[in-house]
Amino acid sequence: MIALIKHHMGLGDQVDYTIVRQNQWIRGNFNVCIPVEVQSSDSCQKLMLRCAMPHKLAEAHNPGSVDEKVGCEVGAYAWIQERCPDVRIPHLYGFGFSDQRHFTHEKQRPLYVRIWHGLRRWFHALVRRPALLSRYTMHASNCHLPTAYMLLEHVGSENSQMLSLTWNKYRGDAVRRKNLFQGISRLIISLSRVPQPRIGSFQFRDDGTVTLTNRPLVCSVMMLENEGTPMTMPRETTYASTEPFVADMLSFHDRRFLRHPNMVYDEEDCRAEMAARLLLRMLAHRYIRHDRRNGPFVLQLDDFHASNVFVDAEWNITSLIDLEWVCALPVERLAVPYWLTGCAIDGIRGDRGEEYNRSREEFMNVFEAEERNVTANVPLLSRTMRETWESGAVWFWQGMMSINAMSTLFTDHICPRFSTRLSSRDEQLLSRFWSEDATEVVAGKVEQYNQYSAELRSLFGRSTATG
Repeated sequence: MIALIKHHMGLGDQVDYTIVRQNQWIRGNFNVCIPVEVQSSDSCQKLMLRCAMPHKLAEAHNPGSVDEKVGCEVGAYAWIQERCPDVRIPHLYGFGFSDQRHFTHEKQRPLYVRIWHGLRRWFHALVRRPALLSRYTMHASNCHLPTAYMLLEHVGSENSQMLSLTWNKYRGDAVRRKNLFQGISRLIISLSRVPQPRIGSFQFRDDGTVTLTNRPLVCSVMMLENEGTPMTMPRETTYASTEPFVADMLSFHDRRFLRHPNMVYDEEDCRAEMAARLLLRMLAHRYIRHDRRNGPFVLQLDDFHASNVFVDAEWNITSLIDLEWVCALPVERLAVPYWLTGCAIDGIRGDRGEEYNRSREEFMNVFEAEERNVTANVPLLSRTMRETWESGAVWFWQGMMSINAMSTLFTDHICPRFSTRLSSRDEQLLSRFWSEDATEVVAGKVEQYNQYSAELRSLFGRSTATG
């Protein structure tokens, strides 16, 4: 591990490298982060070795998923470095893939490599090639890890810490909240400043270029694929319009419905799920902006939450981290972060719904003020964000991009807009149109659940009689 860090840093042997004890490693949802100190005679650098966890990234079901995820994240880092320099992100020193391809930032390479790569970038810009040529060069090494990794600047300090550490304590502080909302607004506006021609994710290529040629790798898709949901979008798939993307996402959720044994618990529940999914397909056209259906699309942080941003004591944003789920998506997908209420997306109803609406309005006022400061003549994102709230489209998009909230959001927020709640009779009728073999699907799902329940009881030593 130390040999690989030395390889990327290029500081020679006059430097001491210290890796913290394993019990101090930071385990996230998809990565293990290993703090590293680099001590020389006159300075001390803090780094983070971020290693992807294959068992969380569907590698067993879809080989190559780990490299896909890291390739997209590296592509996002490289693109934001060049196109959004006002967005503070950790410096990426180097990275490697599971097949032993290694790359290092040009600043850590010898002079002749920097000169040659600088000439490449100059010529690339001169001929106006569409792909971005990044600052990362291939850097072969005999050292390797069993998984893909990234070597990053450690952005934590006495004056900069994760927002999640102080969120509950200070979220009632109006001054801190305004500072945070200003920072988030600037992030959204900066990322959207460069229009994107397709729906997809950036992909880092072996020649150092970054292209928008990977499927839109959203967090929920990877998590559900890791559970065994069959892949719907091939890795090289991007979308020139919104409708096929929405259709594929809904098909993906249907595959999850068929595959997962714990989706429904009886016939009535199954038919309710099928009816909701059918109606979401029928209503999808209402929630797609026809004037933007063919783009341009907007770069967005799909999994933005309070642990992905570092702030100072007054909640001014000091750095954005974890760019693994950055995608170019339809502008309709933009919404005020739901976690501002401190609850899950499917918990926003009743009093929590009113609380979210107050926070949403407070955020939108700050966002619109920041948007007015942008001198470029660009379409107003705030207008779209308000329209999707008024139309209910926000719940359609949040549900479609979530792991398991789609049916709940449909029932709580979309159905009432049509002044109705589905009766059992309605669900019985509509579910027949989910597929031609709907009756067989219902019977199969109920049997699947019964087998699943029996296996759980057996696993925990319970009999059917005591279940």
